[in-house]
Amino acid sequence: MTTTDGITVDASRCYALFRRLSTKNQRRVSRQALKGAANKIKAQAVKNLQQVVGHSVRKTTTYTRANGKTEKRSLARGIKVVARDSETAKVHILGDYRLKWLEKNTDIRTTKGNRGKGRKIPLRRASNRGRAIKNQGRLKWFDRAVKAKEHEAAQDIERELIKHIKKQAQREGLTSN
Repeated sequence: MTTTDGITVDASRCYALFRRLSTKNQRRVSRQALKGAANKIKAQAVKNLQQVVGHSVRKTTTYTRANGKTEKRSLARGIKVVARDSETAKVHILGDYRLKWLEKNTDIRTTKGNRGKGRKIPLRRASNRGRAIKNQGRLKWFDRAVKAKEHEAAQDIERELIKHIKKQAQREGLTSN
């Protein structure tokens, strides 16, 4: 029995249904529940990224790959939710290398004035690959999203699990409604 905000939920019937599911479907239900809870963190990360970038993160940019094929990518697509096993889920930003730079920032870099055999070649300007974000308060947008929604996602796992158990039990014909 779980009591949340005055609502009493009897989860024992759902867990009895869970035990009646096949092992493959038990794993599937667990993964789906973890992904559903982790999507809350992903949604908050997309909102934080929107504030950092200042324009739509869902806007696609076309890139031409080395083999000549073109692909469309948006910054929001780089935030991924992965649940490979039925016990853990991961939200990461390694789907797009640009997100790592926006999270950690970069240093000001300059080219070396000395090129080759001790000769100094005049440069038109120093290479400034720049700071991704000049305002240091905007850094750590992904860490802030994780800290803000981690507790809420942990509480939602049971609710998501019950929802997916019911759905899978209906598919297998274990319940009528």
